[in-house]
Amino acid sequence: MNICQQKSSKILGIAIILGAIAFFIRLRTQEQLVGFQSKPLQVWYTAEQRFKRPFYINRDHGFCGPCPEDKQLSYAWRLVDIVAHISPKFPFIVNIGAASIEGGRYDPTYSLLSTTNLSFGALLIDPITHPSFFNAYPNRSNIQIRHDAVWPESVVKNIFEKYNISKNFTILKIDIDSYECSVIESILHGGFRPLVIHTEFNPIFPPPIIFMPIYNSTAKYDWKPPLWSTDGPFYGCSLSALSKLFRPFNYILLEIDFWDAIYIQYHIAQSARIQVPANDDIAYKSGFSAHTCLPYCRQNIKLYNKRIETAIRTASNLPNFTVYMTNIIDLFAPVSSKTNVRHPYIITS
Repeated sequence: MNICQQKSSKILGIAIILGAIAFFIRLRTQEQLVGFQSKPLQVWYTAEQRFKRPFYINRDHGFCGPCPEDKQLSYAWRLVDIVAHISPKFPFIVNIGAASIEGGRYDPTYSLLSTTNLSFGALLIDPITHPSFFNAYPNRSNIQIRHDAVWPESVVKNIFEKYNISKNFTILKIDIDSYECSVIESILHGGFRPLVIHTEFNPIFPPPIIFMPIYNSTAKYDWKPPLWSTDGPFYGCSLSALSKLFRPFNYILLEIDFWDAIYIQYHIAQSARIQVPANDDIAYKSGFSAHTCLPYCRQNIKLYNKRIETAIRTASNLPNFTVYMTNIIDLFAPVSSKTNVRHPYIITS
């Protein structure tokens, strides 16, 4: 065998070995993927089937009305508990709507940013500038407070790109009482994938009703009254509107705790074996309708609207649900100060 033949034989031998290694790695990856995909999702259908969690007092819910402290008990997932369960590698929070009573102590992210959780960084955003709404948050270098307004058309450029937010940060918390759905949609279409999303929703419209105010960047300052006021049911989108938005991005509903909803990436719930409600309706009935504060808070028009409740009950038996509901909801719609037209929205069942 001459030198050329020997070199060719060695090259062929190395190629065979490398090919075998590549095949083995691909086979193992496929096996792991199949094993991961086949891991069953933990689902509950009734309150009795839920894994029992320790009770705590959620004082934020006391602001809905004259709800006694002993009725503010909750066994819902808290963000601090979820984080302990999933152990993120790069703990970071983007909190849109971070201003809160007692300097931030009532914000759902506060416990994660306390001095016992020094690893968690955060970007806290709110147009409110008075320090009394922020002074309880820890003062450390990895927590920034920025007083910016957040709008769907600019949130990616003016917030996420400006502050170099990682594509896969830990928690997005949003509470703006208006265009949560539109802002979240912009963030997700911008390629950002927080592991967990905590947002308020509009509980006046129960599942399976989809209600969402339609955002218009040219008229955002024109509406009277503003969506975030307490004068009507236009302050956010319904639970089913949120779930429909999240579905193509592979998020699943984890928790409803009164007007708060938590979504988590589907594969995390699956791999960490985190129990989730079977559907929106079950979660809503357990977390909102059966909430112990609700009987004390029916005067709060952000939580309860007798006329809309009656209209939904009537329209559900009619073939023209959207037409019937539009006639009722128009009565509450903000009006443009420039054009005198009503705020547009989506309402379907």
